Amino acid sequence: MPFDANLILCDGSADWSYANLVTNNYGTPTSATANAGGFVVLDIKGTAAKGMAAIFVSHEAGNAADDALTLKLQASDNEDFSEEVQTLALFEVDAVTEGIILGNECPCTVIRRFSTTKRYIRVDASCVADDDFGTCYVLLAQWPFNVM
Repeated sequence: MPFDANLILCDGSADWSYANLVTNNYGTPTSATANAGGFVVLDIKGTAAKGMAAIFVSHEAGNAADDALTLKLQASDNEDFSEEVQTLALFEVDAVTEGIILGNECPCTVIRRFSTTKRYIRVDASCVADDDFGTCYVLLAQWPFNVM
């Protein structure tokens, strides 16, 4: 994989289904130790002035066309995200569904540039009953854009 192994917010250990993301609570990590779904809180100690990029990768279609995945990039100064949670970016393919990726929009890759002074970062993923997006990944890139 061309990405740094220390900059993986979700490694694709489990399907992004309602059972895993919501029932088992994999989609809302609160620890620097990866949970069984492969989600983790990263200690990035803030970003450089140019920021970073968060990359969501879905390599298969959703279970149904109307499946809806809500995906947010969040930051906090608390590893457990108990307070001071800041949403840095929302992931979507079509701006009509802000912060929501539909089953018929997958497979897809969505890149969001962000900058933060917060110490910890995570991705928060959820969907509703019967939704399933298969195996997905969320990765970080330190230098996503050239400066002109």
